Amino acid sequence: NQLFQFPPPIGFFFFFFFLIFFQFNEMLRARIKPIWVFPDGYILFETFTNLTEEIEDFLITISEPVVRTKLIHEYVLTPYALYAAVTSGLNGEEIMRILKKFSKNLLPKVVYKMIIICTKLYGKLNLILYRSSYFIYSPDSDLLKTILNDPLIGELTFSIIFDFKKNINNSIPSLKKLSKLCTENWNFSKIKTRPKRKLDFSRFIISIDSNSKNIEEVRRRCVELDCPLLEEYDFLNDSFVPDVKIELYSITQIRKYQEKALAKMFNKGRARSGVIVLPCGAGKTVVGIASVTVIKKTSLIVCNSTVSVEQWKKQFLKWSNINKNKIKSFIAGQFSVSSNFFAEIIVTTYSMISFGGQRARLSASLLGEIKEREWGLVILDEVHVVPANVFRKVLGAIKTHCKLGLTATLLREDRKVGDIGFLIGPKLYEANWLDLERSGFLAMAYCAEICCQMPVDFYERYLIENGSTRQILCALNPNKARVCDFLVRYHEKRGDRILVFSDNVFALRSYATKMTRAFIYGATGSLERIKILKNFQEKEGQTLFISRIGDTSIDLPEANVILQISSHYGSRRQEAQRLGRILRPKFRSRKAFFYSLVSSHTEEMFYATKRQQFLVSQGYDFKTIIKLKGMDKVENLVFGTDEEKIELLTQILSSQNSHLKNLG
Repeated sequence: NQLFQFPPPIGFFFFFFFLIFFQFNEMLRARIKPIWVFPDGYILFETFTNLTEEIEDFLITISEPVVRTKLIHEYVLTPYALYAAVTSGLNGEEIMRILKKFSKNLLPKVVYKMIIICTKLYGKLNLILYRSSYFIYSPDSDLLKTILNDPLIGELTFSIIFDFKKNINNSIPSLKKLSKLCTENWNFSKIKTRPKRKLDFSRFIISIDSNSKNIEEVRRRCVELDCPLLEEYDFLNDSFVPDVKIELYSITQIRKYQEKALAKMFNKGRARSGVIVLPCGAGKTVVGIASVTVIKKTSLIVCNSTVSVEQWKKQFLKWSNINKNKIKSFIAGQFSVSSNFFAEIIVTTYSMISFGGQRARLSASLLGEIKEREWGLVILDEVHVVPANVFRKVLGAIKTHCKLGLTATLLREDRKVGDIGFLIGPKLYEANWLDLERSGFLAMAYCAEICCQMPVDFYERYLIENGSTRQILCALNPNKARVCDFLVRYHEKRGDRILVFSDNVFALRSYATKMTRAFIYGATGSLERIKILKNFQEKEGQTLFISRIGDTSIDLPEANVILQISSHYGSRRQEAQRLGRILRPKFRSRKAFFYSLVSSHTEEMFYATKRQQFLVSQGYDFKTIIKLKGMDKVENLVFGTDEEKIELLTQILSSQNSHLKNLG
């Protein structure tokens, strides 16, 4: 009313000025606040604003990254991410306070409730390993009642361990305190039939039956009840697991992002179980070795291949002062009778531990001792393979205080990647690929998809043949082979080292034989493989054709060009793993080239789009190329005549017919 006491023109002017000022103020606040929070838990983050690094660290702590392009990042709030946030020292109120501070919009009520539920109970139920037995402890008596009265968990057999002291601290009991407790072995179902006996649930700890299935079931069920088990290792007070004398060499430099990853794992003198995700070539092995030097307890490293076992062993000797007699490898055909076999650090494979068939007497004896031993730390390399029904037996067979999973791509096409949350622990840290590239820790990768037309004869056969024959016709597309030959010659002249990947072994041999280049696949002997790899690493301008065994098993840091002529359907993980083979920065050039050769108008185009999703979400761009410049001027490319193409088609069809006869 006072505003309109002025003459009408002046009052209108003040009202209009106030409205403009209010809108300008809101626009200014919106520019300062860089995130949007949506009811479905998704968060959009504008990276072109201030405090980018700090806000990104916070969002990685509380949520899962989905897409991280150059200007916009997309995250999603998940229970496991919020569990990890609690272990890092945040609580629900702090998370909501920070989100409100930087959010352009009001925090949705659904997100508010999700944060409260996921952070309320996590950390109050603890799983402890002591003297080869698992214990559940919680100072919250109501929470223990809820767990033990659950119809699924209540069917399991427990032991009740009473603490006759009056009080138990509201923190995880140290391992020393467990040794002072007295034990009464009861089945909890019997206790529930004694209504006259009053039990103080805050004064006892539950011991789980040592059956591995029971432990996995308890972990899974507790997650479903929104009170997951917290696994922290009090390694400073553990006198039962033997100590290891190991330190990093003074010349070993831990990078900033590696320090962040380790800081997420260790908190207040305890080690948390979980997963660290770093790109290929970013130093996952160094992070694993550094974690062993911090805990300084007997450790078991589990890899997915024998080649990785030897690489881990060499890296331990390179970056730490561990005595070479204190680290042993346990792989098929390479162990011997020795009283000193059980060293302080053992490196083995998933298949050696999970194999359920008959074993040699010595192998069975050594494996039995590995399973009976209580480990301070187990490092699971390429942890994305763990949810497989065979490999998950490893976690049930080994007793360990702390589990650390390492991988470059936490992806699985069977949707079982979520099982890693309760089998191992939440994701502790995930690095940004483009940030590492800008910092010089990864090579600058240029990705391209090259579309190759099929000759008429090949395409006609493609339309009438079945699935397996179609795959070979796509892989052995003569025009694709000519593009491959052209790119190989071009990069060899530059002095580049080239890897040509093919999942189809028949196509792999055909390409390598036609172009007179070396090739490696599963059946290649170890001596021949070592000779070929050594030649590839020592000489410039070399090309190596390799099957899917090169996705994760073989370390070739000198390679800087990849040609992909055949792949495993729409596997996003394989695409990222293969790109990772060339991401290590080179002294001669920081540039890396990734070419995916695709047969046009075939199923390969569909699979290629699906495979590229993960890399696109990490900020990489795929350039589509229809025709290569200068290719017409190069003479004597493979399959240049119609006779060669017809001969190739005949070989493909005859090989498939013989294969079908063998199957029949």
